[in-house]
Amino acid sequence: MEVKATLEEKVSKNGNKYQVVVLKLTDNYEKLVFLEKAEIELLKSLESKFDDFPSF
Repeated sequence: MEVKATLEEKVSKNGNKYQVVVLKLTDNYEKLVFLEKAEIELLKSLESKFDDFPSF
């Protein structure tokens, strides 16, 4: 099974910006995964090192 995942910046109801991994499970359902700052930076560094890395 393959799941599309993207790293997105969103804005909370209070106006605060945050980053979240969005997993597209079906055409109608997405799961938000909240990561710690270090985990987000790790994903960003891996993306820049590999051309075929998933789109985060």
